[in-house]
Amino acid sequence: MINMPRTITVSLIATASLIACDGTSQEASKPTATKTAKVPPPPAKPAVDPAGLPGAPVTGDGTELGKDILAWTVTPSTGEMLPVEPTTATMRVNGWSMNGTQYFGGPDGPDELTLPTGDDAAFSGWSTAVSDMKIGETRKVWISAADRDHWPLGGANPQDLVMDIELVSFGIEPAMPNPLPGASIGDAAKNGSSSGLRWYDTATGSGTPLAAGDTATIRCAGWLTDGTPWRTTATVTVTINDSLMPALAEGLTGMAPGSSRKLIVPPDLGAGFNPMGELPAGSTLIVDVDYVGNATSATSASATPAAE
Repeated sequence: MINMPRTITVSLIATASLIACDGTSQEASKPTATKTAKVPPPPAKPAVDPAGLPGAPVTGDGTELGKDILAWTVTPSTGEMLPVEPTTATMRVNGWSMNGTQYFGGPDGPDELTLPTGDDAAFSGWSTAVSDMKIGETRKVWISAADRDHWPLGGANPQDLVMDIELVSFGIEPAMPNPLPGASIGDAAKNGSSSGLRWYDTATGSGTPLAAGDTATIRCAGWLTDGTPWRTTATVTVTINDSLMPALAEGLTGMAPGSSRKLIVPPDLGAGFNPMGELPAGSTLIVDVDYVGNATSATSASATPAAE
């Protein structure tokens, strides 16, 4: 919504003639002159030619959702609306830079991604772009790259982003394949934390559990949910600190020597959302990790790519 300029007027207060103590009248105070405080005009709405946008055709100037963010409704819906509080949503996404290079989706259709709806896990402007979306709605958004944090396109030369987004569901964890890739979970119970990480303890160990700052030797392997391996089994030495993939740092904590875990890693704790990253943007990862024992080597290695 564009805020119209407001004129602020200082009220005139008419002061009645005062009667002095000796009975003589005093001249009424002169009224204060009217003063107008100048309010700067709102910034101009970005001029974007809808005919030049890739993806689903749209017309009109679009609705300004926020600073340098425009939206067009492609398919309206009366479904349930996204809550104001950040959550996780399943969306079908096609995405391009303004030069037409496609980063999400392709000839076979959009990518179905499980994404957070908050800026902290994605990029600034994302939560505004999807605000008020309803299940079943498809929206085209144009987001300027100017002054954005964690921007996914262009590196040193950031590019504006165009996305066709369909909201499929929200607040529901994505369905996982059965069986999961890698080691069998047997009858292990599913565990989880408020970060979104889920795990199965597939083998128990004994001894002192790992804590933040500890260095340990581990074996790990990883897959996408469709079974595609992205990390072959390797034995590495890692330190539980901020340099490690967030999911691995959290997942290793509490493991005893000889124990094994299978981690279900949401995108914001692993693959990230950068379409030019090492892993498919928005992917859920499956990671098998074995805690071999205390590290005997001072050499450490990153067991997994850092989140983009």
